[in-house]
Amino acid sequence: QEKATPFLSQLVSEGIELDRMYSYKFCSPSRSAIQSGRNPIHVNVQNIDATYANPEDPISGYAGIPREMTGMGAIMAKAGYATHFVGKWDAGMATPDHTPMGRGYNTSLLYFHHLNDYWDSRCFDTAVSSGLSSCKGYAGFEEYHPVDLWEGDGTSEGPARG
Repeated sequence: QEKATPFLSQLVSEGIELDRMYSYKFCSPSRSAIQSGRNPIHVNVQNIDATYANPEDPISGYAGIPREMTGMGAIMAKAGYATHFVGKWDAGMATPDHTPMGRGYNTSLLYFHHLNDYWDSRCFDTAVSSGLSSCKGYAGFEEYHPVDLWEGDGTSEGPARG
């Protein structure tokens, strides 16, 4: 049985009803689609680690939006808008080209990864028993649990705190 939604019905009658919306079952393909304006099947159907890179494919061999695809931030900036990204990025970070600054955003405050604790800004890894992500393979950092809250001011990006 359909529910009455008078407020939403009023909004639709005064605006545009988008009745052909497509979504993907994972966050990274959906976010890549929103940023690129393309269907996930044409952008990114993988929900793999945001730092993934395939050195044999320098164009689209990365997690997130392929390097040569134009995104919303670049288009808005080209049109003269000041651009700022806030929220969960999850559309690639393997190279500087994949970050919000590389995608045309002037400034940003964001989480790069999939599994974040919004209370303490740490990212989690379901593959490890502790649950906390760590920098395995980096000497001296095996027990370091990175803070995934980043800020960009137009010239550089780095941890916002921690």
